[in-house]
Amino acid sequence: MGARLYGRGVGNGSLAVVTAGFHEALQQAGLLEGFVAIDRAGGSEEDDAPAGALARDGIFTGNLNLLPLMRQNARHERHWVTVTPNSTHVPPQLLDAVVRLPSPHILSASRWGSDVIFNALCEISERSSSGVLDHFGNGYVMVRGGRVEIVLARHGVSGFSPDASAIAQATDAFCDGKLRFVHFSTTEGQRKGTLELLKAWQFFWPHYQNAELRLVLDHHARAALEARMFEEDLSLLLQSFGQIGVRIMPRGDLNPAAMSQFLGTHHFVVAPSRGEGFSLLPLSARACGVPCISTDSTGNGAGHVRGPGVVVVPSGPLAPIDDGPDALAPTVDPEALAQVMRDSACRWEDLSKDAQVAAADVSAVWSWHEQLKPLIERLP
Repeated sequence: MGARLYGRGVGNGSLAVVTAGFHEALQQAGLLEGFVAIDRAGGSEEDDAPAGALARDGIFTGNLNLLPLMRQNARHERHWVTVTPNSTHVPPQLLDAVVRLPSPHILSASRWGSDVIFNALCEISERSSSGVLDHFGNGYVMVRGGRVEIVLARHGVSGFSPDASAIAQATDAFCDGKLRFVHFSTTEGQRKGTLELLKAWQFFWPHYQNAELRLVLDHHARAALEARMFEEDLSLLLQSFGQIGVRIMPRGDLNPAAMSQFLGTHHFVVAPSRGEGFSLLPLSARACGVPCISTDSTGNGAGHVRGPGVVVVPSGPLAPIDDGPDALAPTVDPEALAQVMRDSACRWEDLSKDAQVAAADVSAVWSWHEQLKPLIERLP
């Protein structure tokens, strides 16, 4: 008995990285019987297995909007589907599609995500007049007269490691009084905390005028950020980026080795996210031995942003976020973030040494093999 994997087969976006991680772990365990690559356009390409191959388990790591592609051949005995909510909202029609699969099992990357999914399933169950069982008690929720299991399957990291020459560059720059922060966003939504970071930068930069903030944004994220800045009357801040050390960079398609080198040249990775299904960036930074400033709420609370070289940004109360109807997520206070950045800047040498020493253990403990071991043990 084995498993057939459905997911993104190209690129380095989160869905593709997660798919690659599952692929690696399943293949290492000798359980991968086939892979169906789902592309951006919504089509699919069979690889390693003929159409309709009947592995006992089907595992879906793609965008839930593409779940119908899995349903076309939903003839596995069990179906395992990753659901990683970024806020308190889960699209009910997509979750309903999961529930309709034969023997559905929902893979959640964090306990927080499990709670959100459980609450959403309760709403579906109430509408369908089915009973509900506490998922902490026995792992199951009854929906539509059937049984749905929520399984904790934390994500991992692969291929990242400290780049000695890059870290040496960062050390030389620090000795020259320079600091480089880097932040990433590939979403049009508010959840990455990019606007909060820019507001924090206004408080931080006057104290460190040799500091640079690099915003790695794809086209959609940049357009959304600029629109929000105009809406909040921050156009002067947008126009002064060059004078206050803010630089926008396009997103590149870097492999783990190239990404390790790029991250290593920076003093801090900054991820003040309001909402994450599971944030891969802080974990990648830790595996590279690069200090990270991050929130640890929502999906970040899975444990990967706690440890040597990580400085946690306090999260505020839940507030509306543009992640769907009535969606809520923790807030991030720009002044509190700026204070964390100031405190961290003073401690960079120690934080960097701690992060480098811990990098190998981070890669081992948070490998895909280790994190998916409980799932893999259930598949044979």
